Amino acid sequence: MPEHRDTKTVTRYDVHTHVGADTGFYLRGWWPYSATAQDLLGHMDAAGVDRAVCFPFTLPSAFDACAFADGGQLSLLPGRFPFDRENELLVRELERIDTHGRLYAFAFFDPSRCVDQQVRALETLAGRIHGLKTQTTILESPIRALVNEGRELMEFAEQHDLPVLVHTAVYPKDRWAQAADCLAVAEAYPRVRFNLAHSLRFDAECLKRAAQLPNVWVDCAAHLAQCRLAAEPDSPFVAPPSRRVDADYHRPAEVLQAVHALLGGRYLWGSDNPYMSWSDDTLRIVYSYEQEAAVLEQVPETVRTDMASVAPVAWLFGNGGRGADRPGR
Repeated sequence: MPEHRDTKTVTRYDVHTHVGADTGFYLRGWWPYSATAQDLLGHMDAAGVDRAVCFPFTLPSAFDACAFADGGQLSLLPGRFPFDRENELLVRELERIDTHGRLYAFAFFDPSRCVDQQVRALETLAGRIHGLKTQTTILESPIRALVNEGRELMEFAEQHDLPVLVHTAVYPKDRWAQAADCLAVAEAYPRVRFNLAHSLRFDAECLKRAAQLPNVWVDCAAHLAQCRLAAEPDSPFVAPPSRRVDADYHRPAEVLQAVHALLGGRYLWGSDNPYMSWSDDTLRIVYSYEQEAAVLEQVPETVRTDMASVAPVAWLFGNGGRGADRPGR
């Protein structure tokens, strides 16, 4: 396939996007529930973004979608294992649609269920994927499982030099993706390059710890939604004021600069497309790709270059960024 040629001197990356569909979310009445590679490329073109990391949606078809929609139950269907179809489907979609190799496919995984089967499936995709991703809150699968029963997944990442992106949470009732647990997993695998998502929910102590770990980057995915939650009184979904990064959360660009200063150049720009928006039974937060990208334009050029170009290359490729000019596949 021909390589994408950038017209700018600096290539701009979006490190956090989804491509695919989620039947469980759709049947439950949650939104968004789908996005295509063509959708993503259109948003990128409009915003001046050159390349992006993308991965499937969170709840795979291996789980009973009706049981999830009707009662919030996570029940594997007979003969299935997590992401047994979605990872291959994503790779095939990119190979058909992303003809310039601008999108980097990351395979989704579940840290605790059917690990052997997942790894065998990942082996068949080696060379066609560029990293791994997990979102343990929806899967109700503890991130700390990667230190025990899920170890083989991280060994696969080490063997193939794949970066790993991890969803994080600080919501007290979330037992699966606590930011402190995500940091502990990253510390357990110093040879794996981790991206701990969502600005670690603006938890200053966690961000300072992340800055001390040379194999940890942090992305700002769904930044506008996170800032809105932080600007509300007593939101449990971001760090409490006593632990929160000191910034004006009504000014999202200022928040980006404050977190960037804490992380010393290992802060990544990501949109979370289409999950910069979220709507469920109780919450409605709707932003666009254009709005997320506009915030990036409001920070100083040095910060913007670090977040959207320099740091993504280091996280994705390691070794000083060697291989960054290769095609998406």
